[in-house]
Amino acid sequence: MNISILFRHLGIWESEVRYERYKSDVIVVGENISFVNLISTIAAELNIDELRKQLRSDTL
Repeated sequence: MNISILFRHLGIWESEVRYERYKSDVIVVGENISFVNLISTIAAELNIDELRKQLRSDTL
């Protein structure tokens, strides 16, 4: 079985409950996907360099 995940990004929070002018994307993953692979799939969809992000967070 596959699972569709909808996420919104690149928008602006107009208030605590209103997120506007966003881009919607959907990814489809298998029900047995690992957490690590899910994070990698989302990062790839959003063009996030996981290694760079990890290195940056390690320096904080």
